[in-house]
Order: sequence, then structure tokens, then C-alpha cells
Amino acid sequence: MMPVFYHMLSSLASVLVLPLFFFYAIINGKKTRGLGHHFGYVPTVKRKAGRPLIWVQALSFGEVNAAAPVLRRLHEDRPDLDIVVSVTTDSGYDGARRQMPFARQIFFHPLDGWPFLAWALTRIRPDLYVLTDTGFWPGMIYLLKARGIPQMLFNGRLSEKSLKCYGFVKPWVKGLLNRFDLICMQSEAGRQAMVSLGAEPEILRVVGDTKYDGLKSISQPEGFHLREALRIPASHPVWMAGSTHPGEEIIVLDAFQTLRARYPKLTLVIAPRRLERVGEVMGLIAERGLDCIRRSAIQPDDSHGHDVILLDTMGELAKLYAVADVTFVGRSLIAPGGGHSLIEPAAQGKVVLHGPFVENVQHSADELGELGIAIEVADADAMAKRIMQLFEEDTLHARLMEKAVTLVKEKKGASREMAGLILRALDGAQ
Repeated sequence: MMPVFYHMLSSLASVLVLPLFFFYAIINGKKTRGLGHHFGYVPTVKRKAGRPLIWVQALSFGEVNAAAPVLRRLHEDRPDLDIVVSVTTDSGYDGARRQMPFARQIFFHPLDGWPFLAWALTRIRPDLYVLTDTGFWPGMIYLLKARGIPQMLFNGRLSEKSLKCYGFVKPWVKGLLNRFDLICMQSEAGRQAMVSLGAEPEILRVVGDTKYDGLKSISQPEGFHLREALRIPASHPVWMAGSTHPGEEIIVLDAFQTLRARYPKLTLVIAPRRLERVGEVMGLIAERGLDCIRRSAIQPDDSHGHDVILLDTMGELAKLYAVADVTFVGRSLIAPGGGHSLIEPAAQGKVVLHGPFVENVQHSADELGELGIAIEVADADAMAKRIMQLFEEDTLHARLMEKAVTLVKEKKGASREMAGLILRALDGAQ
């Protein structure tokens, strides 16, 4: 009864949403890329005999990073397999285009209305649908089950906030979860959370976080080359503040100016999460009289040494963490926050600071925090004090950096297991 009610409601909503979404896209200039995809007009995939096809949904850039190592392994192990990838955000689309050149099609996932989904499924006709993370699409889940198309979820995680929200509609969520053929969670705590929501234990697996397999540690020579490309003198310590959000840059700059009184050669590299905010952040830096240069403006013959380097390029942040002596990851200082990847700087052997609001990456924060690799700070004073401590205690800093490298190496391997599970599900579906 619930699927019928949901499809009726979503169909009615679709009639209202279609013109509103269309005019919003045209007026604001957003969502115009792949506009038809949102309404089910996705690229048609010409099926070939003997070539199975899987549809992978990766919400945004973070989910694309999690899916990429799994899909690369699938492509290498089964070159006869056709893979299509859908995303929801522009950053996810750009990331998928860069990381998944082997995909038959990359497009935006249709809105969760019955007519849009039905049309998209008719055009693609997948043998298996794979969802990354836990961004549930109820309409799609219902429709896949009705059409007998197996569906899987991998790299699943569930924040405490989400768990509480789902708890209010537990019977409905239970029905959704048990339509999956397999749900793979990052941690045992995540598996237990799914059980508490009513998921059948036999469809649950703990596989780990596939994002670790997508991380590449930068060698020391490469690190020196990156530092030289940024024109940072070898004698200058570096603090990298990545994926910052509004309000956080002010806190970071306050801490930086405190630190500069003690370490006059300290260089700050700051990377706003959204590139459209680069001008705004540049203004905040200029107000403080700091010498700042954009990453894109640095030339090989520029003089060495700037107070602040503003990262305004796409796709460089993960590797540029290798240049830093200590790091900070944003969307964590100001509520509601949520956090961004803490394992990217850890993969480069770096200690990472973060704020108190990291529920989206709580498992990583707890795991790294137990080892001292991740350090929670609440404000500019706490941030400056912890960085001073790391700079002053060389032995402690070196030990923590070694722990970070070791942990990331130990965590690799989830992609291999996940790829195997996908292939078994695909073989069972044919």
C-alpha cells in the first residue's frame, strides 16, 4: 500500500515540480547542465548481448570518491561489464567525469517522481542498481523492487541525527531497507543502527570505507615538487585549512595571526569548499593586511613566500595536504556543520584538526581521534594552542604522523571486497 501511495503522491508532486524546477534552473543558471536528466530524459544505453549493465548512484563528490576505486576494479576485472553512473550535484558530475572515463554514461539522477524514474529505467534497463552511501530515494527503491531489479547499498553510514529522524518513521524505513538485496556498512556501529531500524540481519555486511582505497599517498619528492609549485620556501612551516565554509575562514585567520606572532614564517593555504566563494574569502584576507595569492595566479618565476595561498582550483586539495605540516578540515566549526573527509589529510601522514560538528564523518573522527591523529578544537584560541603544541613537540608530531600513514594502509582493501559482492549479485541476477 505504501509504494502505491508514494507513487501517487510523487506523480502529483511531479506535475508541480517540473515547471518550477525548469524555471528555477533557467533564471538562476543552476541545474541547466543535464536539465532533462532530472526529468528522466537520461542518455539511452544501447545494450549488447552478453554485456551486463549496472547503474551506480553517487550523490556528490564525496560519494564519487568512494565509488571510484570500486568501479575501477570492476572495470579491470570485468571489461565486459557496462557501467553507468548518476550523480546529484555538479561537483559530483565533474568528479565522475575525471575519475571514471570508462563509464558508458554519466548523468544526473532523475528526481524521485514515478514518471521520471520509470522513463529513466526504461532507457537504461540495468541488471543491478547500486547506491553509494545512504541517500535513500524511496521512489526508486519501490520501483526497482516492483520491476525485479536487484539493488545494493555500499559504503553505508548513518549519523546519530539521521538515526533519530528515521526512528520517527521506523515502520516506513524498515520497509525501504528490506527491499535491498544487500546493505554494506562502513562499521559495526552502522550495521547495528540498521538493525535497530528494522533491517534484516542477513542482508547486512560490514565492509569498511572504500574511500581509503582511492587515497594516494604523495611521495617525499612529489611533496617537494608541490611545495615548489606553490612557491613556499623549504624553511617555512605550512598550515592547510581545507574545505572551509562561511564563518570558518574568520576563525582560521584569527588563529593564523596568533600563530604568526610566534612563527613569522608560517604559511597558510586555505581552500574554500565552494569556488564561488573565492572572492569573498580573498576580501577577508585583504582586510587583515595579509599578502595573499591565488593558486591559479602563481607563476614559476614568482618570488618565494606569501602569507596566504588561496586554493581556487578543482581537484588539488587531497594531494596538496602533502605540503602541510598540520591541517584543518572545515564544515565542522559552526553548527550544524557535518564535516568533510578527515582521511584525506591522514593519507598524507598529517595530523588533522576539526571542529565539534562532524556527525557525517563521526566514525572517522572517533577512530582517528583515539590515535591522536584527529584533534577537536572549538575556536581560534584552541586551534592556535594545539598547533603550537604540535610544532613545539617534534617527537610527538612525528609519532602521530607515522600513525596516520599506518592506519590508512591498514584500512585499504574494502573496494576489492565490495567489487566481489557486486559481481556475485550481478551473476545471481542473470
